[in-house]
Amino acid sequence: MNRTTIVLPQDIKAAALKRAQARGVSFGALVREALDKLLQEPAENAAQRSRRQAVAALLQFGQQAPAGPADLSARLDDHLYGPAKARRAS
Repeated sequence: MNRTTIVLPQDIKAAALKRAQARGVSFGALVREALDKLLQEPAENAAQRSRRQAVAALLQFGQQAPAGPADLSARLDDHLYGPAKARRAS
């Protein structure tokens, strides 16, 4: 094995130390296991990762957003711009 030094934010290191202790393994073993798992996954390019993250964010937003009017798809213009009569009058 090779010794490697990494720099971690304090909160990440604290969480990793806590997780390692809970699992009964050393910090180094936890890091090796996490890296091994990451490296076994297929490589994902930046564009794929960006799309995946955008889709996940939209899905999360959709789950938290309040429901719109039941007739929104049928009367989109009315909901956006007001009733058709009022639009024709202007």
